[in-house]
Parts: sequence; C-alpha cells; structure tokens
Amino acid sequence: MTRFLASVLVTLFLACLALVASAAPPAKPRPPSPLEVALASPVPVWQRAGILVEQGGRALYTYTPDLPGQSNCDAKCEALWPPHYAEPGAEPHGPFTLARSSDGRPMWAWQGRPLYRWISDRRRGAAGGDGVAGVWFLVRVPADLSADVTRYFPMPTPRPGDAITPPSTAELSRNR
Repeated sequence: MTRFLASVLVTLFLACLALVASAAPPAKPRPPSPLEVALASPVPVWQRAGILVEQGGRALYTYTPDLPGQSNCDAKCEALWPPHYAEPGAEPHGPFTLARSSDGRPMWAWQGRPLYRWISDRRRGAAGGDGVAGVWFLVRVPADLSADVTRYFPMPTPRPGDAITPPSTAELSRNR
C-alpha cells in the first residue's frame, strides 16, 4: 500500500508541475537589434539625424539638373559625385525608387531624384557637400516619411569588390 501511495503522490506531483509549466506565459520574442533592423532594410539607404545616408554613414545628395528617374551627371561629374548604385534586381520601396545613371546602370533615388555621395565626404557623419555649386543638396527626410526610412546603425563599409555577407545569428547574439 505504501508503494501505491508513493506512486500516486509522485504522479500527482508531476501532473501539477505539468500544469504549472503549461500555464506559464510564453516567452516574449526579443526585439530585433539595431544591426538586424539595418541589415533587414529593403533599401541600402538609412537616415541619420534626419538626413539620408549610405552604409558607411556618409550623406546622400541630389543634383538639381537631374530629371525624375534619370541622372544628368556625366562621367566627369560622377568622379566627384559617385552614384548610389542599386544591385541588379533591386525593387523600389516606399519613397525609394530607381533611376538610371548616365551610363544606364540602375541607381537608388529618393522620390524619383537620383542619389549620390560626395567624394570629399570620407568619414561617417560627413555631410560637407550641401549647397556645392548651388546644385547639390542633402536629402532631408520630412517628418511624415520618417517612419519609411530605417534609422542608421553603423555597419562595416565594404572596399570595392568586397561582398557583404550578413552576420550569423551567433555573431549577432555575441554583439548584444
């Protein structure tokens, strides 16, 4: 009889544990890190302090003589103002559209206006080309479109020819 009673008590104890475990609320998923959000952005353009920036954190500009969806910046111009080229197969998203550079390559545009960097902006946060020659201007994100542009998070800047591979889940968890 003692064995039977012990067996019943153990069974009841385990049943109670199972009930308590099943009644516990499910663990909340952790919010994505800023790096994960930045890497998941459908467009390689972000905002920093209300200004559009590229991956290295340098400002992006528009050129007044451009037409909607078409760059008028020729090869000499592009030597000083490199276009912000789009990857093959890139798709427009929100206020970001695609334009064509003077040589026909796809480049990112802000509401139809092609985007460029200034060669003199060498470090993250650089934005020295605003107003150059009265035709180059920073792209300021209006408040009503702010939610459509991912906030900037510092990411490694590739050298020409480098392929960017997103960090693994293990690398992301180590960086938290």
